[in-house]
Amino acid sequence: MPLEPATEDALNSIAAEMKIGRSDLIEILLREWLETNAYLPVRMIDEESETDGSA
Repeated sequence: MPLEPATEDALNSIAAEMKIGRSDLIEILLREWLETNAYLPVRMIDEESETDGSA
């Protein structure tokens, strides 16, 4: 999917900063947007589980 150059740059920079792939970043962003806008149920985080800094 073609994106505007500024959007491409932002995605690539954020993915590099987070040390994840561009497609993984897009998946995370899309899922969080869908949850925020009530298109998907919000995931509940178990207080006892390890999150490895991704909470």
